[in-house]
Parts: sequence; C-alpha cells; structure tokens
Amino acid sequence: MNYRPIFIFGLARSGTNLLARLLDRHPAVAVALDPFMPLFRSLRNAMVAAQAPVALRQRFDPASPFQDYYFDPDGRPLLDAMLGASPNIPLDGQELETLRMKATERAALELPVFGARMGELNGSDYGQLLQCAFDIIASLKPCARWVGCKEVWIVDFLPLLVKIFPTAHFYIIERDPRAIVASLIAMAAKDPTQAAHVPSYLRHWRKNVVLARRFASDPQLQDRLTLISYEKLVAESKSEMVKICEELDIEYTPSMLELSADGWKGNSSYDHGEQNIYANTVERWRKVLTDPIIQTVDYLCGPEMMLTNYRTVTAPQPE
Repeated sequence: MNYRPIFIFGLARSGTNLLARLLDRHPAVAVALDPFMPLFRSLRNAMVAAQAPVALRQRFDPASPFQDYYFDPDGRPLLDAMLGASPNIPLDGQELETLRMKATERAALELPVFGARMGELNGSDYGQLLQCAFDIIASLKPCARWVGCKEVWIVDFLPLLVKIFPTAHFYIIERDPRAIVASLIAMAAKDPTQAAHVPSYLRHWRKNVVLARRFASDPQLQDRLTLISYEKLVAESKSEMVKICEELDIEYTPSMLELSADGWKGNSSYDHGEQNIYANTVERWRKVLTDPIIQTVDYLCGPEMMLTNYRTVTAPQPE
C-alpha cells in the first residue's frame, strides 16, 4: 500500500461533502463520497453477532439504522461493543456477494466508474474487505498519496478503523446544530421525500461532539485526528486548507477551492448559484427558524454545545 488512508466524518448537512470535495481536488488526494454505507452496516451487525453481550444480540435488529445510543437500554452496551470491536471478524462468501451488489449501487450514485469496480471487493474478514475497498479507490487516482472516503453517521467506528488503518488520518467536521436544522427544514420544503427526523439528528449531533472529544484526548490520535469547524472552513477557506495540506505533508494548490470547475453546484438546501464556497449564510438560522425551534435545539444540545464554540441563545419556555 503506497498511500495513507484518510477518513472524513460528520453529521449529514454539516459540510462533509464540502470538505471531501476540497480535498479531492488536490492531485495527491482521492476521496470517495459515501460509498461504503452497506459495508459499515454489515460490519456493525457482524460485530454485534460476534462480540456483543448475549442479551444485546438477542434483542438487536440488524435492519436498524445507525444508532445515537440515547434513550435505549441497549444503547450503552451497543456503544461499548462498537468502541471495543476487533477488526478480525470473519466475512462469509454469501455476505460478500450481497455487499458487492449493494456497494455497486451505492457507490454509483456519486461516481458510476467507481460503482462498476465494487464487484472486485474481496476479503476473508472485514479488515481485509475495507483495505480492498480503499485499494479500489486508489486505483482510480494512481498518483494519490492520500486515499479515503467520507461517510456520515459512523464516527463510532473510528477506534476500529484505527486498528485496521494504523497510519490513517481522521477529520471530523462540526456545524452549529441550529444551522443543520434550518438546512433540514429547507431541504424538506424543496423535496418532501427527504424530510428527516430532527430529534434524531440532534441526538446524533450530541453523540458526534462527545465522541470527537473523547477520541481527540487519545494520545495515539494526537497527530492523526483533526476537528474542523464548518463555519471557519467557509469563512477562511484558504487558510484552513493550507493547514490541512500541512498536516498531510502536501503542497496547497489554489485549484482546491475551485469546486465549480468540476460542475459541482454545492450541496446546500438553498440556491447559491455558481459560488464555490460561501460564508454569508452561516447565521441564516437566526432568521429562518422560529423561536420555539431554536429553544428546542438549545435545550436538547445545550450541554454538548458547551464543549464547542457554539452557545445557546434562548432559555427553554414551557410550551
């Protein structure tokens, strides 16, 4: 393996696509967008089946979405199982065939040529499977020194990925939860089929904040984990990308910021024309959200917001 792996984590609607595309614009970096959700879901289920307590295994639903672990008696045992999992979990041939089909469909959503290569996935365990997946990404950009993927919802896999990829670098991007809610509401207004469950998003936001700080305190990850502020990334794009390039020991190139050169029009819930990066909307939530919604987000996320640079602006009212 003549490259080092890179992972981008964060909540959906928090700027993960933006960061991934900025990095992928560099000639020495290749980042695939959300290609491996079926693999990580299968890995989670295999971890529970092989390593979780008996009571949890009996109650666990393999079809369930990725968990935030709040308000569920199985939440903490499941999180413990995720954080302490071993990568050497066997992968049987039937599951591998299923994953090839699901990964083909998933990866093709962003890059058809990548999806067409998912039939090459192989491995006798999940560690080998993920290494094979990264080798496929690398083969699409042979000059890349850093090869990785961006996935949402899976920050709790980070300790396991450290074991599989001991030289990997991890980025976790965070955004004001009220801005995320504003984006969710706007997205649902444009396309009702994409309406999301806001309280679940907020619980995942809380989980991401807490786990990110737990991981950041690990001495083994001191030089391999970077927390990124979405607001700072869009306000100071050049300086932030220069820092990231220094971390990765690659030379910054101005073309990294020219996202529309590839025809990308952004992933915002709002129409911003052909702008590459825009910072004038980071406080839009103050104008578009009603007071009860802001109060609700402040109430639910307030304790974790104190671990970040975000602060509550309201006091909960008895409504």
